[in-house]
Order: sequence, then C-alpha cells, then structure tokens
Amino acid sequence: MKRDKLGDLLLTTPMLQLLKKLYPKSKLAVVAPESSAWILKNVPFIDQLYSYPQLKSFNLKSIASIFIQLLIFLKIRIEHYDIAIAAGGEYSPRAIKRLLWIKAKRTISFVPKNKPIKEITDPVIAPSDKNKGPHESQRMIKLLDPIIKSKKQINQPNIYFKPSEDWLTKAQLFLTNHQLKKEQYIVFGLGARREKKQASKEQIIETAIYAYKKHKLKTILVWTPGSKNNRNYPGDDEIAYDILKNAPKEIIPLRAPLGLTIGVIWFAKKSIFPDSGLMHFASASPGGVIGLFAETKVSPHPKQWGPLGLKSNYIEAKKSIKELGVSFLHEEINRL
Repeated sequence: MKRDKLGDLLLTTPMLQLLKKLYPKSKLAVVAPESSAWILKNVPFIDQLYSYPQLKSFNLKSIASIFIQLLIFLKIRIEHYDIAIAAGGEYSPRAIKRLLWIKAKRTISFVPKNKPIKEITDPVIAPSDKNKGPHESQRMIKLLDPIIKSKKQINQPNIYFKPSEDWLTKAQLFLTNHQLKKEQYIVFGLGARREKKQASKEQIIETAIYAYKKHKLKTILVWTPGSKNNRNYPGDDEIAYDILKNAPKEIIPLRAPLGLTIGVIWFAKKSIFPDSGLMHFASASPGGVIGLFAETKVSPHPKQWGPLGLKSNYIEAKKSIKELGVSFLHEEINRL
C-alpha cells in the first residue's frame, strides 16, 4: 500500500526492487491511488498494479469512487496475500486502516513506540524525527526487517523510473524546434508551493546567462501551469511570466503537461528543482538533479527527502534560497 504523492511513490521503488530480488518467485503487487500509480505501469519488478480513485469532495462522483474502491479491495482480498506492507516512512493510522482491508495473513507497518496495534502482526517501531533521518527510501526498506532472513548488508537499489517512448518523442520534437540536442541545456524548475525553496527571478536569469557564457548550455525554464491562487492545484504562471518578461535569449520557456516536461528533463545535462515531485523524477534521469531546500528546521529535511541517484545532490539554505545570492549555482554548473 502506498500514498498518493508522486515523489513518495518514486522513493518506494528501491524497496520494491529489493523485494523482487529477495523473493523472485513471489507475486509482488502494489496498491496506490490513480493519481500516482501510473509511475509503476509496466515496471519489470512488480507483477500486479492495483489503482483506485481518490475522493476529492463528497458528490455523486465520490460515491461512485467509494464503490470502485470497495470492488478493488474485495478483488485483492480474494487473492489471499501472505504479506501486506504499509509502505510509508512514518506511522499512519489511515494507511493502517487501508492495509487491514486487504486481509493478508501478515501485516507490516510502522507503529509508535510503546503503542502496540493488535491487528499489525509484524510491527516496526517508527523512526524518530529528531535527527531528520534516515532517508525515506531507507525507512521503507527498514519495513522489510520482519521478512529478511539474511544478515548480510543489503545494497540499496537506485530510484527507478522510465518515461514512455511517446514522452521522449515529444521532448525530442520540442528540442528540435528550438535547435537543441541532448545534454546541450539545463532545466531550471519552479513549482515549489513554499516560496522559500524557490529561486528568485534574478537567480534564475543570472544562472542562465552564466551557464551559456561559460559552457554554451541554454536553460529551459519549466513550471506548474496555472495561477498561484488556485486552491487545489496552485501554479507558477505569475512568477514565470515575470521572469520571461525580461528574459535573455539563453532562457527557453516550457509550460507543458507533465509527460513532455519529464521527457525534456530526461535529455538534460542537469536539472535544478526545489524539493518537489519533479525533483525526484529528475533524480532518476541520466543527468540527475540539484535539489533546493530551505528552513529545514521546520520544513522537510534533505536527510529524509533529498534526491537519490548517483548524479544528484542538494543545496540547503538557512531561511530561503533567495538569501544565497545570484552566483550560488555557479560552482555546480562548473562541475558539469
């Protein structure tokens, strides 16, 4: 069982790969909401993908979604799974409730210290958040302790995602239209709901000018379409258009659906993203990502939520990314 956020599901892929490696003859299934389940479509290390609609509001459509969910979970029950795991990095009563619907012989979940939950047959004590770690991917691998027989040290697999050929074809067409080739550009992303993690207009423009002047790398600016005032899906149109109003020729805008955006990320020399789902997609790409984090005493910490991948790292600001000045990414660009 997995939660709905895109980045969360991507960070489950190391655990899933490890499970399949340890138990290659077992049937491995994943249950996730439709909004994120597509990430695991046709991956080689799971055998079954169950996806269910989420309830956004109470209306006729939501009533239909309830019935669909019930049918899906009844179908899962009929399979009589041996083990069910609530794959999240912390204790979640909501996840446990859904986990128990599966009626597996054994159930594994994080539980609070000194608070047993009788329905959970194999409880794992939830990690303390005092040290802001371990990483979310490692937390979920910790959930495998009750079923791992070997005492040998386990090598954690990398995060896994492969864009569809259609997405890559569309990305190639976009690049051709702008006279660009693979690895001739960097991607700079907006899309942070928390402004403190987002680079300023001046930082983005200066980075683009520097990358082109020093390394002949253009910058593709990507952002979440829509207004910041949209309650359900806030976008970044306002700040993006403000940047583009006086943008130099080195910046190419890309206001596009998720598929095309991910395809363009896949061919980039490097991507730069605030802590977000797109940051984790970029961390799985060949070029990797530089993740932007800020005020981690109260916000998600990179020790738990930082980007994975051999070519990925992060920058952490005390209060806001904007406080780092206009040249804070120059060193990272030079490493390319």
